[in-house]
Amino acid sequence: MRKIYILTLVLLLSNTFLLAQITFKEADFSVQHLDNTLAIEFDNASSKDINFKAYDAFTDREVSVSVDTNNPATYILNDIKPAQILKVNYYADSSKLIQKTNYIATASLSTGDIKVFFNHPVDTNYSQIQNAVNLSNTLEDKLIEYINACATTLDIAIYNSASPSSSSGLAGAINSAYLRGVKVRVIYDGSSSSNMIPLLNSSIPLLPSPTSSAYTIMHNKFVIFDANSSNANLPLVWTGSTNWTVSQIDGPDKNSAIVIQDQSLALAYQLEFNEMWGSNTLVPNTTLSKFGQYKTDNTPHNFIIGGKKVESYFSPSDGVNSKIIASINSANSDIDIATMLITRFDITTALLNKYNSGLSNTNVVIDSQNPANNQIGAIQSGLLINHAMVYSGSGIMHHKFMVVDNFNSSSDPQVVLGSHNWSTSAETKNDENTLIIHDANITNQYFQAFAYLYQQAGGVFLPNLTTSQISVNQMTIYPTITSDFINISNPDNKNYSYSIYNSLGQKIQSDFTSSKIDLSNNSKGLYFINLSLENQTKTFKVLLK
Repeated sequence: MRKIYILTLVLLLSNTFLLAQITFKEADFSVQHLDNTLAIEFDNASSKDINFKAYDAFTDREVSVSVDTNNPATYILNDIKPAQILKVNYYADSSKLIQKTNYIATASLSTGDIKVFFNHPVDTNYSQIQNAVNLSNTLEDKLIEYINACATTLDIAIYNSASPSSSSGLAGAINSAYLRGVKVRVIYDGSSSSNMIPLLNSSIPLLPSPTSSAYTIMHNKFVIFDANSSNANLPLVWTGSTNWTVSQIDGPDKNSAIVIQDQSLALAYQLEFNEMWGSNTLVPNTTLSKFGQYKTDNTPHNFIIGGKKVESYFSPSDGVNSKIIASINSANSDIDIATMLITRFDITTALLNKYNSGLSNTNVVIDSQNPANNQIGAIQSGLLINHAMVYSGSGIMHHKFMVVDNFNSSSDPQVVLGSHNWSTSAETKNDENTLIIHDANITNQYFQAFAYLYQQAGGVFLPNLTTSQISVNQMTIYPTITSDFINISNPDNKNYSYSIYNSLGQKIQSDFTSSKIDLSNNSKGLYFINLSLENQTKTFKVLLK
């Protein structure tokens, strides 16, 4: 089977950074992560105007803060710990009328390992670093495997769920965890059927979400494992688009799950869980619990996970719609979207504006459901034909992810994913969770899933590879799809040179005025060839199959 290697014309940058090099921008300040300290520099403010204080978000213990002697608008937090969630309070203006609060996560000592799983075929022809994993109808077994390994605490927030019995399937795994001493808490959507819930041990504390007209749905599908463990390599977060019903987790509905081993992220998710739960104990407090539009923005948004930048947001408190649009606007080369629906006009506008600005490699696939205000018609009218597709295969195309700059590792490859449908309900009322992962490998694994679904729906990739030849300044290069040689026809005998790059941006071959390029000793895949003549350089793609 052929494998496609996507090449960039600059060297691939490592995803591993020194902590001292990582700076995150927050609303009113920047946070620089240093060894055992954080440096927080405010924008356009002096120290007398800020009144800055920091606390541990779980214990409310005040953290020691000192002012940078060289910059009075910079505060140094000296006694921080790995995987600590900090709540910072400050006044960012001289009037000191409104106190602001923000949350910061320190880097953990966890592995930062990230695993992605799909329950449907993926197109590994487009694998750049690592093949995406299709678990088919065993995605539930993988979740049960993680539950069986849980050691101390298990917090579950699930929209809808099913299980064959109290002793088997997901209910059986959760009950077994409880019986071996794991502290289990479960939040579920009060309006869904969730036939797994009655099968759980009656001693497991449960909390349904409110169902009055002020709420819509608790649409999360996340699990937090061992968040408070003394072993930093145990905490995990499982999340994604997958509900736990038979059709959702086993198929035919198309879904994904992602598992992240990071204690800082697990603790941030625990903060969100506790807000809905109303307490940090095993007993829910319905007086203090907050769902939907009544929640606050009380979690960190920026994380360093295995050297990667990861963003985390919860709906409806964190303005996720604006984060989706920001990711669209950040694209430099390509956007690929697989989401069940798009009903937000502002997302459509941002997508089409980006396309009209020159980002022609923009591709979309949505499900065949047709809710009110669905924007697929407008998107199809705005993009090239066969680049905005409706998936009408078996089951529901239930994903909610976007891949940005998969084909450009010198940019900022990222994937937006989670439970958040691209709708107004998700933005303003539903309880949802969203991650943005800035990593070429994880991004490409989602692209492999996208490629399968998009092509199944009739979508078209790489239109410049559908022709047998291309012309450059009266020269002809052919064929563009080959198993061995590329020919260059040069009727005017112009002086030229070429360079060929592999998928890591490394030059693998170059020559002057050669009429035939031999690629037969190279790995099968997609290559970029720079052809230089008359003080100009043209780049074209060749597929070696």
